Amino acid sequence: MNVFKLFTALFLFTISIPLQQQPEGIHITVEKGHKKIIYYAENVTDNDLDLFFKVNSTGFRRSADRPMIETIPAKTKKALITLIPLTGKDTTHTYIAVVTKKEHNIELRKTDTIVKDVMRIDPRKQN
Repeated sequence: MNVFKLFTALFLFTISIPLQQQPEGIHITVEKGHKKIIYYAENVTDNDLDLFFKVNSTGFRRSADRPMIETIPAKTKKALITLIPLTGKDTTHTYIAVVTKKEHNIELRKTDTIVKDVMRIDPRKQN
């Protein structure tokens, strides 16, 4: 029975290793400073890549939970977000990163039409 538990634990460990890897083409690094934590994205490919990046955090001065979409140029490193911890608070932070190639983006073209309806109500004419 113990051999079965050991085999199951080893099997689950080997399957979970690829799930913890960096997004393809982008290396996310976390640099801890004196009173701040900075997330960096480094593009290691020869093509521009778009990165969807979101940090889930607690105990920091500013809310980092807003997602961002950044274009990371080829062979460059770019600062994504700076977290400043609150004094006397426990802090936790995790991130989600999704990489897409530049040509697969949804872009608005000049031929696309965007309709914006604005309704104005004059309070004097409501009687």
